[in-house]
Amino acid sequence: MQIVTTHVNSDFDALASMVAASFLYPGVTRMVPSQVQPAVREFLTVHWDLLQLKPRRAIDPAAVERLIVTDTGSWERLDDLRMLAERADLETIVWDHHMAPGSIRAGELHREEVGATVTLLLERIQEMDRAFAPMHATLFLLGIYDDTGGLTYPSTTARDARMTAYLLENGADLNVVAAYLDSALDERHLELFNRMLSDSEQFEIEGVHLGLCVQDADKGLNNLARVVSKFQEIKGLDVAFGIFPITANKTVVVGRGNPRLFDVGALVRQLGGGGHPGAGSAVLKAPAAEARARVRALIAQAEPESERVSDLMSPVRLALAPQDSLREAAGRLRDSHRSVLLVLDDQGGVLGALGEEQLAKVRDDAGWEHPVSALMRRDLDVVTPERTTREALRIMTRADVGVLPVMEDGRVVGEITRAAIMLSLYDL
Repeated sequence: MQIVTTHVNSDFDALASMVAASFLYPGVTRMVPSQVQPAVREFLTVHWDLLQLKPRRAIDPAAVERLIVTDTGSWERLDDLRMLAERADLETIVWDHHMAPGSIRAGELHREEVGATVTLLLERIQEMDRAFAPMHATLFLLGIYDDTGGLTYPSTTARDARMTAYLLENGADLNVVAAYLDSALDERHLELFNRMLSDSEQFEIEGVHLGLCVQDADKGLNNLARVVSKFQEIKGLDVAFGIFPITANKTVVVGRGNPRLFDVGALVRQLGGGGHPGAGSAVLKAPAAEARARVRALIAQAEPESERVSDLMSPVRLALAPQDSLREAAGRLRDSHRSVLLVLDDQGGVLGALGEEQLAKVRDDAGWEHPVSALMRRDLDVVTPERTTREALRIMTRADVGVLPVMEDGRVVGEITRAAIMLSLYDL
């Protein structure tokens, strides 16, 4: 078994370089440390299945024959793998941009002074002409931007910039990158931001989660768009509007949103401003209360671009029965390249779901002969075909499950997976 992993408290460069390494070492298992940074955890919540990742608890160190490590060169920073340090038969490969020597005595060491470790791997991927999806390009760009401050840190090199261009040419989505990375805010921005967090209105239209807040802003305070973007990110909103009275009869409106779901630019143009589907702003010669009322009315009139569950659901072609053995279930998951399957009774009713997380609880060979019903996840949420995919994704995220049964008139008419939603999101 060969695995690729990275350091605990993983940032985006750690995750990106780990995934990038798998394009250079076919068949490698991607092992995510137990502890990752909050923004990375949020990213993994919706990308886990598509990236085909494994948790630390699913890996048996004794079975590892080749270890690939990215963004660190020290055993101490890995997730409970120190026992491998004494293995003379272990092949170790390290990719890192930290120039200080580490405790791992790698048989193959790739260490160069660039802004991000993923840059080193991308250069090799480009050289070998390995193909990757826009989703991967976006993650790789997150890695570069996270460690270089969007190419602004002194550690940034021309090589990082060249790989940034390479990723943009291959479909990296800057909107997604911006949503996950922090923007620099001074004390006035932070004070405004905190007030927005504590006093805002949130509501939902056709599965699109919107937020609206009215707050005084210091005259001459620039970069209000950054504050609104950060507000949108922290609140987990699809669309956010900030309304900032500058004088008694002059108000600034700033909008940020997911252009796939809501055309912010179209709304602010009706206020006399400008923008594009994902962002816009306007200055109104009106008091804040009037500006808020106009924005609220325009939101109510808008028609969000809402993809439905019926657009992405598929028939339940493969399911488990409660009496199936866990060994049989593991084989079906492996053969179907699925991470989770529904469990149905003889009449096609939903009993629950079983996936890799539950199978990881099997501790001995005898345990594999237990029935699926012993470990399956019960009380599974369901969705109807007319629900939006955004609603379905939120349910999956809240319940930490990768598949939901689709019910209509009391019967199962299909299933929708997190992977299907993410593939649609990235136009794959």
